[in-house]
Amino acid sequence: MTIRWRIMRERPNYCDPAERIMNECRLRRTKSRIAILRILLDSKTPLTHEEIHEQMLHTGIDRVTVYRSLQSFWEAGIVHRVEAGDRVWRFAVCSCHSRSHCHPHFTCRLCGRVECLFELTMPSIEESVSGYQIEEQEVYWRGICGQCASKSDRTIKKSIDQSSPKNHADV
Repeated sequence: MTIRWRIMRERPNYCDPAERIMNECRLRRTKSRIAILRILLDSKTPLTHEEIHEQMLHTGIDRVTVYRSLQSFWEAGIVHRVEAGDRVWRFAVCSCHSRSHCHPHFTCRLCGRVECLFELTMPSIEESVSGYQIEEQEVYWRGICGQCASKSDRTIKKSIDQSSPKNHADV
C-alpha cells in the first residue's frame, strides 16, 4: 500500500519541534518531511541517508524523497552534513541554523561511530581573515570512543591475565 504524502493544510502544531522548525525556516510542511525531521531530532548521533530510509520503510516513503528532504533541510540550515572519511554524508539537526558547523565531530576509528560534540563550541571567526572569505568551518576529531576504549582495556587486561603465570612461587 502506497501512502501519498500531502502538504499539511491545517495550522502548524507548535508543540511539535519538527513542525515549529519547518515553519520557522519557511519550508513546506509535508508529512514525509516532518517524519524525517522527527527521526533526526530523536537521534543522538548523525544519521546516514540509508539509516533514515530504513526507519521510514513502514511509511512507504522512497529514497528520493528522503534525499530531497535532507537536501532541503541542509539548504535551509536545519541540518548539517558530516563526512567521516568514508564518503558517506551523515545528517544531524544543527542548533545554530547554519550549514557551517557550530561544534566539532568525533569519529571512532574502531567502530566508525560519528558523534556531535555539542558540549564544545567552535570559535567564532571574523568575516575576513587576512583577505580570505570564510564560508564554512568544520572540525573533525578521530580516535577511539569511550565504548571501544573500555572494550580495548578489558581485552588487554584479559590477555595480560592469561599470559601471566598462575603460580608466583616459581618466579
